[in-house]
Amino acid sequence: MSATRLKLAKKLELSLSSLNCPMIAQKHLDEEKILSALSLEKDVDGFHPLNMGNLAMRGREPLFVSCTPKACIELLMRSGVDIMGKNAVVIGRSNIVGLPTSLLLQRHHATVSTVHPFTVNPQQITSEADIVVAAVGAPNLVRGNWLRPGAVVIDVGTCPVEDPSCEHGYRLIGDVCFEEAVQVASAITPVPGGVGPMTISMLLSNTLDSAKRSYGFT
Repeated sequence: MSATRLKLAKKLELSLSSLNCPMIAQKHLDEEKILSALSLEKDVDGFHPLNMGNLAMRGREPLFVSCTPKACIELLMRSGVDIMGKNAVVIGRSNIVGLPTSLLLQRHHATVSTVHPFTVNPQQITSEADIVVAAVGAPNLVRGNWLRPGAVVIDVGTCPVEDPSCEHGYRLIGDVCFEEAVQVASAITPVPGGVGPMTISMLLSNTLDSAKRSYGFT
């Protein structure tokens, strides 16, 4: 980002109470510079390094929490799932979903394991979890035999697969094989229509909090 564009972005930011900055992979954009230039008080996505850092530290509170991880916790809590003391596995460690979800689960006193591309025997680790959050973008990665009977599954993945019978020639499936998992899990989020709508709700909640803070409302 050039100095001129950075100044223009700063000027625009002053007139707004919040900024939504989707981190879509674009080679010509410097993600680190964009996030560092973003005002902490308007970071409704929760991607700012200070918001992420405060989330990771005990005794500190971020101004905003990333929307999708916040949605995962909200779904668990509103469904009456007890998180404290449970074994949780997060599949994926991205800055946007996997990492902050792990941190949030720890804040709720779960024992958290992270599965990533270098994990040895991910199926075994996942099969011991009471709560599984899949957020890696690999269609049908998690099969029914990966899951402990009665596990709660949050499927964040949204993967388009070809399907000529559908209007647009494709359909969306998750990281979890729903047809197999539903036979084993006590609860599972569908794809689409599960985590996605709750993520939007959390973004709106963060935006409202930002506006209230900006105008001095409590």
